[in-house]
Amino acid sequence: MLMLLRILSLLVLAVTFVSAGSYDCVSFVKEALAKDPIVTESRYSTTLKKSQLDALKAEVILPTFSFSMMVGPAPGLKEYVDGTGDTIEAWNFAKMGPFWGTQIKAIQPLNLGQYNVGKKAIQADIRQHELGLLQGEHKKEVEFQSYYYNYLLALEMNRLAKEAKKQIDEAYDKLEEALDNDDPNVSQMDFLKLKANMYVVQEAVSDADRGLKQVLLAIRFSLNLNERDSFSSTDTILTVRTEPLLSLEEIKTMTLNSHPELKQLQAGLQAKSYQMDLAGSKLAPEFFIMAEFEYVKSWAGDRQVIQKNAFAQDAVNKLGGTFGIGLRYRLNFWKGMESFKKARIEYNSLRLKDRYALDGLLLKVEEQYYKLESLRDKLESIKTSLRATEAILKGAAIQYDLDPSNAEKLLSAYTQNINLKKNYYFAICSYNIEFAELIYRMGLSLEDFHTTYMLK
Repeated sequence: MLMLLRILSLLVLAVTFVSAGSYDCVSFVKEALAKDPIVTESRYSTTLKKSQLDALKAEVILPTFSFSMMVGPAPGLKEYVDGTGDTIEAWNFAKMGPFWGTQIKAIQPLNLGQYNVGKKAIQADIRQHELGLLQGEHKKEVEFQSYYYNYLLALEMNRLAKEAKKQIDEAYDKLEEALDNDDPNVSQMDFLKLKANMYVVQEAVSDADRGLKQVLLAIRFSLNLNERDSFSSTDTILTVRTEPLLSLEEIKTMTLNSHPELKQLQAGLQAKSYQMDLAGSKLAPEFFIMAEFEYVKSWAGDRQVIQKNAFAQDAVNKLGGTFGIGLRYRLNFWKGMESFKKARIEYNSLRLKDRYALDGLLLKVEEQYYKLESLRDKLESIKTSLRATEAILKGAAIQYDLDPSNAEKLLSAYTQNINLKKNYYFAICSYNIEFAELIYRMGLSLEDFHTTYMLK
């Protein structure tokens, strides 16, 4: 019983390991977005942007604050009467004692208007940056989907090449056997023609194997896999995507409602507007509160009170401070004005872009839509031709069984059929990737497209 439980545990672990490395297109894209090093690096840049907001908040509360403290020995004081009868205090180094002193300075700006405008500008800039990253991640999803479908394409090409090699090897063996049996219908020339074309099949096998290895390298990098980790897809064959190709009007409506580039442009306009206001506010004077406190005390001999007279002989014991409202105005007015003009020009430039950005996005979506329609028609055309080549191949195979001297016709039929199959699978892969490009141009992620529009 214990042995049975151990076996079941191992089976569960094995199934878990296999399922952990098996992906469909959606799960692969999601996992790659979470683990791809380049995407992770791009997302980290948002942290740098947010640190600007933290720096602004830190600057508002006591941007200038200093505190200093010192301890050490100090001489005492002694009194004596001079020749005129005045009592004089003098240093008494025979009676040393400790002293302690501290000094605090603080300046607090009162320009809360600049702070609020600056805060809004940074927040809008962060929003603009995040939307730009989102747009970049949507583009990255197209790349990940191309990896997935090229992986399936490589599997198909690998199978196709090996199947062709198997069929040609069988024809080669049959022709060789006929020659050994001195079949009068088979000549040495037929055998040499077939042998001369064997390199084409072998080259196809090598190319398919190399293509599979190349796409697996890209997948392993995106998923951040170790050399011991395996990858497999839940799809075993390359087929046309199941998502429906919606009407052009529906696609344009989705683009208007969800495209992050349009939202990014609006956030950029807000950021530039706030930056222009901030540059304008800096042309006005700035108010601030300044405070300073100083205290020094010595416990050396004959020091009884704190000396408040700055011109007294005993300059050690002190108690003082200042407090007031200050005004600062930058005399270089023209430098501030140039900064304001630059911010206004950038804002107006972005407004000009806002006028044509929507039309440009819709034109790109429409262009991609027509491209997909053309690829879909091409797929139907190739599918019709493929049925014809399969019929030709079947007839050539029957004729070859009856007359092995027709090996050249059989090879020609195989070549035509295999090339058309190859074109068919390449067309499917191209259609699937261009569909991913359409989703990107609509401004959606693959997951958003599935959850929002595939469930309707």
